[in-house]
Amino acid sequence: MNYNAPHRHAVIELSQSAVVHNLKVIKENAHAKEIMAVLKANAFSHGLPEMAALSITAGATRFGMAMLDEALTLRDLGYVQPIDVLGLTDSRYARLAAERNITLAFSTKESIKAAAEQLVGTGLTLKVSLPVDTGLNRIGFKSREDLVAAIQELSAQDTLIFQSMWTHFATADTPNVDYVDFQISEWQRLTHDLPAEPIEKHFANTGIATWYPEKINTDIVRLGIGLFGINGSVPIMSMPFELIPALSLKAKVVNSKPLKKGDAVGYGAEYHAPNDGYLITIPIGHSDGYPFNGSGMRALVADGQIGHIVGGVAMDQSMIFVANPVAVGTTVTLIGRVGDQSITMQDLAEHTQSSIVALMNDFAPRLQRIIVS
Repeated sequence: MNYNAPHRHAVIELSQSAVVHNLKVIKENAHAKEIMAVLKANAFSHGLPEMAALSITAGATRFGMAMLDEALTLRDLGYVQPIDVLGLTDSRYARLAAERNITLAFSTKESIKAAAEQLVGTGLTLKVSLPVDTGLNRIGFKSREDLVAAIQELSAQDTLIFQSMWTHFATADTPNVDYVDFQISEWQRLTHDLPAEPIEKHFANTGIATWYPEKINTDIVRLGIGLFGINGSVPIMSMPFELIPALSLKAKVVNSKPLKKGDAVGYGAEYHAPNDGYLITIPIGHSDGYPFNGSGMRALVADGQIGHIVGGVAMDQSMIFVANPVAVGTTVTLIGRVGDQSITMQDLAEHTQSSIVALMNDFAPRLQRIIVS
């Protein structure tokens, strides 16, 4: 069941000013005309309804999703902007996509023909995109012969519109410029002198738009991880401009008590207090997406104290050891900023030896999302 828990004192805050800033600097760096906000997987687990609203407010003009169901959710939320499904969809759902004005990607001539057959006699037309595999070797046309045949099939169908053609880069967030150049040459080889041209083409993800925008036409940027203020290349590539993290993770203290030196905390009784202090409990655990191995990580208390998670991260709760007493109801920040102190997603990834991309995709739907300025 997907639900959030508004009666529980644990929230994700999403900063509107951060999203506006991130979109603006990446768009300017890439000299792009449009931003496609890629909000797959519940907007990288940040929350699809909230991030869709923030993206449009910030200036995005369209959406990119991984699957048809995500695109349908956006339509159900009332969004009328163009939506591209960037993964492959079964041709049997062509009519549903056409009814909701959603662009589908196909990577074979046969799937294109099958999609057209679904629309016979309906009076509907489907926008189609063709991914071109220039070296990522995931999806898309890798053979020029197959691409030409698919375009000919697409052009022959009056129920289909050749909306776009695109590719995706494998090393855009690394120093491997040689492979970027190889993929560009493959794009040129595969797509020159085709029997028909799409309405639009798009190449740039966050990586290309950040580190290699001069190498390609970046009229449309597919903006994913950068929208959220995350440098997914750390520590390989430093940012040429500042990104601001959009997400803060906070909870209020639900229990507070003194702790004596030697007192055990948590399952297994493996942690013992090194000295007298206080133990506070907050309602966030590993079922919320906070890492299971987060023991020892800093936590910022609203009264200015810096505590540390002790005794293991439980499913629904975490305990924090602090030096001074803390009142129930006090806010604790696990990711975010309090005064001149901050904890970033990167800090948490390094502490837990995790992938920052995996971490940012793990926040549970039950955490209430709140938009702040």
